Amino acid sequence: MSIKKIIIGSLLFGAAIIVSSFYLVFRTKTEDLSNKFPYNTIINKTLVTKHECYITIHQHSLENPYILDLTNTNFYETNKPIYKLPIGASLNIEKTKAFTTPVSGSTHSIVLGSVYIPELKETVKFEFFWGENPTYGLYDHNDNYYIYALAPWQEKALPYKYFWDGRKEPHDWEEWNLLSN
Repeated sequence: MSIKKIIIGSLLFGAAIIVSSFYLVFRTKTEDLSNKFPYNTIINKTLVTKHECYITIHQHSLENPYILDLTNTNFYETNKPIYKLPIGASLNIEKTKAFTTPVSGSTHSIVLGSVYIPELKETVKFEFFWGENPTYGLYDHNDNYYIYALAPWQEKALPYKYFWDGRKEPHDWEEWNLLSN
């Protein structure tokens, strides 16, 4: 084997390693959350909305084309029609996933499902962002927690902080909402 072939082979091998490394670092990572609380309580169920909510096609959707939300204020970047779903609409929940974006490293937990939109006369796939970790990376592992804001199928939000070490403590949503406004 000649030196030239060894050098070319080494360069190709090195380039393949670099390209593979960039792919692994800069890809969106997903994790199935369907078997974790509280998601495991809603998977493969039809849930009925307890609040009016809104749905639209959105450019920031991660897997399904439509985004579901309790208000239409998060749809400022869309020029697509926004549909209102009435109280009593049936949401078919299929699975939940966590998506970690490559650049910021932030993780978004989403519920994936489908719903019938009367104006379209069809059932569409949606995403609903549910579950927030306001402490991620700020504290020690045991001090990190998740909170779950009001979802369309709930009478009220889950009233606890769910810590990574398994503890739970009461969460004051009124105070939280005052701080975030």
